[in-house]
Amino acid sequence: MNCTAVPNGGNAARKVIFLSFAMAIMLAITVMALPAQTRAAHVFAPTQDISAQKSLDIAVTYESLNMESGGSLIFFITVTEKGLPVKNSSVSFTTDAPDLCSFEYENNGLTDTDGKAKVHMTAYSEERKIINITARANLDGYLPGYYEVDEITIEPPTIIITNERISYLSLTGLLTVLIIASTEAGKYGLIKTFFLPLYSRLKRDDLLDHFVRGQIYGYIMSHPGEHYNHIKQKLEVTNGTLSHHLRALEFQGYIVSHRDGTYKRFYPTEVKIPRTKGIKLSDLQIGIVDAIRQSPGLSQKDIAKREGISQQSVSYNLSLLERMGILNSARDGVRKKYFISSDA
Repeated sequence: MNCTAVPNGGNAARKVIFLSFAMAIMLAITVMALPAQTRAAHVFAPTQDISAQKSLDIAVTYESLNMESGGSLIFFITVTEKGLPVKNSSVSFTTDAPDLCSFEYENNGLTDTDGKAKVHMTAYSEERKIINITARANLDGYLPGYYEVDEITIEPPTIIITNERISYLSLTGLLTVLIIASTEAGKYGLIKTFFLPLYSRLKRDDLLDHFVRGQIYGYIMSHPGEHYNHIKQKLEVTNGTLSHHLRALEFQGYIVSHRDGTYKRFYPTEVKIPRTKGIKLSDLQIGIVDAIRQSPGLSQKDIAKREGISQQSVSYNLSLLERMGILNSARDGVRKKYFISSDA
């Protein structure tokens, strides 16, 4: 009986073919099991290098960022890509004040062979405004470029008064005066404003005939440099009365006023106002000094009674005035009397 032997190599080949076929089937099953989008991305999406995309660079120059309302500014634009000019890129401007500004583009806003373009901006505003603008360059196949220009100042328009306008204003003013003068209140206002000061100057000699006004003037003559509050306190007049008469006396040239820190002091016209800054005294201290000046030799008790304040307050301020060199004191029995210092 004859038998044909099957080589071992044949079995090995069949095993390799079987394993390869099984792996191919498993791979196909795995791919088919994936979602359609994932499978498509995995199979068809090409690899892209974003950094390789071209981008535009835009630069804006100008002569000034200040303009008057109704005027124009010119902006010069240069568009490049890696330092090389880009032709036919589209330039556009936007602003944060679109109601005030408008833009005019030369060559429809397209750059020339040197990558350059020119834009005119016109703006209108009745008041001073500060605005900002943004320039943008676009071209297919390129990433856009941006450039910001900040703090452009728009000044309000200058008002020019012509001769015709002056004549118009003069005529209008005359008509206004005539209309005002046609009423009782208007007549009184015009007389008070224009004619009363003239009449007052003519009546200057009669100014001091008023009793209270004469009192105020006499007090300032004997107390040059006295301040407002002390005059009011000594003469016992109201704010309104004192203010009215002081203003009349100063207007007619009898007295002059001088601001000294927080005080307003009054002097007779012929008295030279001291320009050196002296010691600043409180109202109470000024009252004490004034009382001693009028009645030298007053005691602490006398001053307290005269000024209507406590002896403790008088004692404290007398000590201060002595240290300042304004007052001197002398013993008279158990009492101490006070006098104005000869150096004060």
